[in-house]
Amino acid sequence: MSRMLRHNLQDSARHGREATIAQVIETIDRIAPETKAELAAEVGISEQYLSELLQELKRDSVVKKGYVVDETALYESVESVSQLADSPDQEANELRSRRRQNLLDLLERLDDVSRAQYESARLAFEDGSPEDKATQLEPLTNERHAAIFDELKSYMLATEWPGNRMASDLATMATNLEIVGDRACFIADIVDGRETSATGIVAERVIDIFEAGERINDQMHQIIFEADAERYDDLRTEEAQVHRDIDELFELVTAYDPDIYGYLVSVTRALERAIFYWVHTAELAVRLHTAQNPEHIAI
Repeated sequence: MSRMLRHNLQDSARHGREATIAQVIETIDRIAPETKAELAAEVGISEQYLSELLQELKRDSVVKKGYVVDETALYESVESVSQLADSPDQEANELRSRRRQNLLDLLERLDDVSRAQYESARLAFEDGSPEDKATQLEPLTNERHAAIFDELKSYMLATEWPGNRMASDLATMATNLEIVGDRACFIADIVDGRETSATGIVAERVIDIFEAGERINDQMHQIIFEADAERYDDLRTEEAQVHRDIDELFELVTAYDPDIYGYLVSVTRALERAIFYWVHTAELAVRLHTAQNPEHIAI
């Protein structure tokens, strides 16, 4: 990555060649042009000048053949989520810093309530005695999710590309957390609709998966809000164990009658999806904090 691209992509007062380079990358990323002529027309420059810029971008591995942006190289050209799109203007940086911290605070508040929904679903499955039902917390989850998107709209308008592209990952993370709350409500509804609850070793195995999900959420929280990317390895180890536990659980539940089998499968599948979204959120957080793409999740 050239020093010019690395530093000037973030300069809020970009002009000339640097601004054109950023525009070329953004255009490729947005419309995936099929030809150089199409790309040149969209950017509004000559094909000769475009060729010169593309040579530099391909040399730095930001753009691959076929006009595709390399995400790893792109993310290496901007700072982490705590330093998106800084500028030489100290006052502007202070404003952006407050906005960034506000986004993270809102995201943490959303995680708190969706985690509470998840814990409520676990208590409902265990003995049906949650203090606050997952469904009762759903309006608060939706409200906090909407607050993040309102803030992101303002943030993305005030943040130059590619900083706003990274902000889109925050939007995905927020939606993931909101979906966890949805899955918790689904589990709670299934549990509430049954006259008898699961017991014995099968119930214990389901609760083990619930608890593993809570540990994964703890690790995800540290990755996002404490920038502790090293916890991602622990999270992946926990995720692998969840795979094994779910496989063993399904072997056990096949011995039950169709009614209880369908009930346990529905609960476990919803639980599996909730954990999936926490792991995916952690994956995005690692990319934001380290500019590296971790191995994709499989759960």
